[in-house]
Amino acid sequence: MELSVSDLKALFVHLDSELKAGCDHTLSKTLDFLGDRKFEPATVIPWLKEHGGYCDCEVLVNVESDYECILRS
Repeated sequence: MELSVSDLKALFVHLDSELKAGCDHTLSKTLDFLGDRKFEPATVIPWLKEHGGYCDCEVLVNVESDYECILRS
């Protein structure tokens, strides 16, 4: 996993808040989050895509569902 559990949870909270108006089918909100936290997108984005996160709403739905059991702990 390229992000800690707490950072992954924070990403999902961020996306949930930012996507209330809808998804523009890019990773712009994810990239904003990564930049704010000084993460390297070149490392994190491929990992998110491996889990079906090709845009912000897919990160929120697909990646979150892949890690649901970890996030509940």
